[in-house]
Amino acid sequence: MSRASTISQAATAEWLARTHADPPTAHQEWQDQRLTVLPLGVRFDAVRIPVETLYAAILNIRPAAVSRLLEQLLGGPVVQDADRWFYPLVPVGPAARWHSRAAEYLGQGAWLGVPQADQLAPPGAYWVVPVREPGRLCDLARVDELVAVGTARLSGRS
Repeated sequence: MSRASTISQAATAEWLARTHADPPTAHQEWQDQRLTVLPLGVRFDAVRIPVETLYAAILNIRPAAVSRLLEQLLGGPVVQDADRWFYPLVPVGPAARWHSRAAEYLGQGAWLGVPQADQLAPPGAYWVVPVREPGRLCDLARVDELVAVGTARLSGRS
């Protein structure tokens, strides 16, 4: 691993850990179990998208292709958990603008299992699209469009 990569992962881990009420606890949980649970509504929110909806939207299920496409389409980090859900991380606050029934907006009061910064593959939760720059998040309008396309394809409307 290069020094730049190490610095980037360290900066990412610190940025994520500062979401936790006790950042050292987050670091310890990542060390012990490669996952910590972070509160939403502090630095970021998330949208929980069923894998079927997302795969229908991008017409692909190959992990490398999914990662590349999501990075291009959404512009920010995405967690996958238990092969059932994708969680694009989005800016805090716009929950009132979320109207999709096919995916759930998770904001203040919700929690998300967040993998260690270098957890880029299963088992367990992992970064489909890792944090490339602390604070850079997915565009909520693009997430909404992705969900709408996937929902339309699943219902046969596209």
